[in-house]
Amino acid sequence: MKKFLTSLTFVIIVASCSNTTDMETGEIRTLQLLKQTFDKSKKSKRFVDARNLLTREQIDAAKMPVLFVELASGQNGTLTPYPGQGIGQTWLGIDGATITMEQGVLKASRGMGDDLMGSSSSMPQWSKIKHNTKAYSRETRHINGDNKIFTNFFDCNIQKTKTNEIIKIWKVEFRVAKFEETCSHQGLEIKNTYYIDNREIVRRSQQYHGSTIGYIFTERLDR
Repeated sequence: MKKFLTSLTFVIIVASCSNTTDMETGEIRTLQLLKQTFDKSKKSKRFVDARNLLTREQIDAAKMPVLFVELASGQNGTLTPYPGQGIGQTWLGIDGATITMEQGVLKASRGMGDDLMGSSSSMPQWSKIKHNTKAYSRETRHINGDNKIFTNFFDCNIQKTKTNEIIKIWKVEFRVAKFEETCSHQGLEIKNTYYIDNREIVRRSQQYHGSTIGYIFTERLDR
């Protein structure tokens, strides 16, 4: 798990580098930087914080979607879109780990441990959710250490709690609406929060992944 988000930190820099006329191209320097980062992470128990390494200028220069993910432990990193199409939008880390979302809602993960193998939900589209509570169901499927799949069936409700709120992400302000979701299953209650812009992009969220990882925090960094 430590390898997963630590190694993701520099994935966006690949997109922001350009070739030079020198013998050492931008890509070669990036690969060397990645190797140095990996070697350093093996020797240190401290997490590499993407906030201290990734600048707004690099994000803008990349000209591609970028997703920041942070665990409750403080481990964090950046992911970029997985090439090709599938169900929902899949985000890829440099080590091959992935997170899949649909409407910005967590749908599946791979390479994170006790992965969310898949989920389905009858949650309405963001445009259909108003200040009145909407009720629906959600099914999640996880894999445990014994490689066995277990399924949870949640009763959920969601409502819009704020409109025209301003949040700042990597020095850029976004005008968003806030949505709060509550789901319960056999005494387990989870609470997720989403901040949605006028293009229905989930700019910021706090979402429950599972009992092992707990909640994950996400931010969309591109404008």
